[in-house]
Parts: sequence; structure tokens; C-alpha cells
Amino acid sequence: MMASLDNHMATEVRLPQWSMGMDEGQVVMWHKQVGDVVAIDEPLVEIEAEKTTDDVLAPVAGTILEILVAEGETVPALTVLALIGEPDEATTSPTSDRPRVQITPVARRTAKELGVDLAAVTGTGPGGRITEYDVLGHATDTPSSAVGERTPGPAATVPLTGMRGAIASRMHDSIQSMAQLTLTRQIDATELIALQQSLKAEGTGVSVTDLVLKAVAVALTSHPALNATLENDVITLHPEVHLGVAVALDDGLIVPVVRDTAAKRLSDLSAEVRDLAEKVRTNSAKPTEVSGSTFTVTNLGAYGIDGFTPIINPPEVAILGVGRAVEVPVRDGNEMAWRQMITFSLTIDHRAVDGAPGALFLQTLAEIIADPAALDD
Repeated sequence: MMASLDNHMATEVRLPQWSMGMDEGQVVMWHKQVGDVVAIDEPLVEIEAEKTTDDVLAPVAGTILEILVAEGETVPALTVLALIGEPDEATTSPTSDRPRVQITPVARRTAKELGVDLAAVTGTGPGGRITEYDVLGHATDTPSSAVGERTPGPAATVPLTGMRGAIASRMHDSIQSMAQLTLTRQIDATELIALQQSLKAEGTGVSVTDLVLKAVAVALTSHPALNATLENDVITLHPEVHLGVAVALDDGLIVPVVRDTAAKRLSDLSAEVRDLAEKVRTNSAKPTEVSGSTFTVTNLGAYGIDGFTPIINPPEVAILGVGRAVEVPVRDGNEMAWRQMITFSLTIDHRAVDGAPGALFLQTLAEIIADPAALDD
């Protein structure tokens, strides 16, 4: 994102807001330095935001006149990161007089928590960088060299910022803005689990979750009302299924997207899911890889959960929760047979989808899972 100050001023390079829930981003590495000449769309700086990383590109060609945010700093979305122009152009900017002192992300969070004015803190780190110990020392009037020896204090508090804050805001908005209804159904997954075990014996890495994702994608092709988004009072039915797959992290949840899921071969889908999960866990996913989903699947079966009420990921109109597989006795004629049952929890936005279409989707899903051979194509 850019904003030109005027015809005689440099061009601002701002931190993009890649998603509605993105509040801030951290400068990971500058690819260019002051004085470097850059071409339009040339990578300038690597940014980490909400467990994704991507480059900010040069909005214009010119010379890097000033870098306003140091590596390691975390700043709000739309902050001016640098100025580009001609060497003799003015570089006056709303942020050009900001302190050049580097501040570690932990120090910034601690300062927010304790209400410490960072402008009043003296940094003792390399190059005058402000560290967590500097903030704590300022807050307690204790020299930073002695902070490492401090005795335990009161209970810790965690500011609702970063990924946790973004999730809180998005989920609160979801509940407040939608008429959410959850439908649950136990589905016999015995044959699907048997298929997964057979594939495993053949040496493939296909998981039960992979098979469920494929089944969901196929079912959605017959129920386009659920493969939809609702924005600005307009419902959009998407021709392709782009499945969001919720991945739990230590400090939150992120949803990478498997695009055109229904058209993918099972082996390709499985490999892509593993690759995306690894990327989000190592903070190397691109923003395009965690946005644009049309339907989300979240699986808590590995945590021993049977059923739950998943919250819709806006602007989607539905989300499917997957519970654990449980062996239960089921009547088979005059006999009793043990079957593997999974509880599926479908939450729908009742503004866009009624209960009956949601129930029919679960019915189709149950039929596919009961006869899953076609999934292994």
C-alpha cells in the first residue's frame, strides 16, 4: 500500500493489511537498504503477520530514501515502513520523526501490559535496543542488570494482542453478526477408516482427516448453498470448493486453504495439507495460503472431543466440526456389530442457509463416507 505525500515529496511504503483480522506485523528482514535503487514491484521487506510471512513490494521505482521501521520491530497495520523517491526529494513523513531505537516484540508486549511509555525507557541491548528487562526495570525502578534475579511476582497477565487478539476479534464479530445454528449427526465411518488403514498398509501417508476433507469437498459440490460467502448483504455461491483446514498452534489457530479441493486427487490433497500445516507451524505461509476459503473444517477428534459447536469463519456461511471416532454397537439385522462412529457438527449462518439444506448436506456426507472407495481416485 502506498500514499504519495505530494508532487515533490517521497512515496510512502506502508505495511499492508492483508486481512480484516490483521492488526500488526513484524519486520523480519529488509531486502534493501537506504540508497538502494529499486524497480516497481521489487521485494523490499519481509513481514510476519498472524503466523504468515510475505514480502512488501515497491509501489514505485526509485531510491530508498529512508527506512522507518527496524528489523525485529512490530508495528500496526498501515504504518509507514520506508520512503521511496529521488535522492533530492524531501522525506517529511508523519512517522519520519519516530524514535529509531529498536524494540524487541516481547518488550513491546510487556510495555503494553504494564502501561510503560517506551519513549521513557533506556535500552541496554545491542545498539541501544529496548529489551523486556529494560521495560521491567523501568516499571519497578530496578536496574535492568538485576531484573534477571527478580523474585516471582503476581500472577501473569497476557494482553489480547497479536494472533490471540485477531482471533478474539474475528470470533466475536462472527457470533455478533450471524444467526448461527449447529446441527449434529453421528456418521458411520467404519468403511472410511478401513480404507485409510488399507492405504496406510500400501505405504501412503493419507490420513482419516484427508479422507474426510475429500468427502466434504465432494459433498459440497452437490450443496452449493453451503459453499458460499455472505458479504454486504450479498450471498456468493462459489463454483470451486476452497477448503479451510483449521490448524492449532501454541498461541492460537490459523486456517490454511486447500484450493479447488474437490478436483484434487486424494494423494495430492494429502500432500498439500501436510505442506500447508508445516508452513503455518514454521511461520512460512504466505497470506494467499491462509485466505480465500469458501468452507472450513475443524477437527478436535485428536483431543478426545466427540461433538462441539464450531464458530463460523466469516464471511463463510458454514463450518464443519469433526469429532473422534468411537466404536459403538449397532444392530445389524438380528445381530450386533461394532462400528466406528464419528460425530459431525455443522454450524450454519441461518441468514443464508436453513436447517433443512444443512441436514441434507450431512446426509450426502454420510452416504459418501459409508461408501468411500470413489474418494481414492
